[in-house]
Amino acid sequence: MKNQGQLKIGIGASDAFIWVEFTDSGSGIPKNIKHRIFEPFFTTKAAGKGSGLGLDMVRRTVLKHGGHIEVHSQAGETRFKVYLSKHLSA
Repeated sequence: MKNQGQLKIGIGASDAFIWVEFTDSGSGIPKNIKHRIFEPFFTTKAAGKGSGLGLDMVRRTVLKHGGHIEVHSQAGETRFKVYLSKHLSA
């Protein structure tokens, strides 16, 4: 978002999941790289500005908690919705 725009955060629950949703008004994720955003070490940032591990770590943590992530992006709006299972077995 380059330090401008809006970031909205929402929360909710269903019978099986709790969820948190992050929506921003940035430029969006280009279609040609969207399929790669959760790959370890993939980054669009300049050298030294990011390791490309953030989204991979988030995805792995969410999966360990019985959840999943949905991503929807277009110019002017990107939305990540993170679902975590309410019913984990110990």
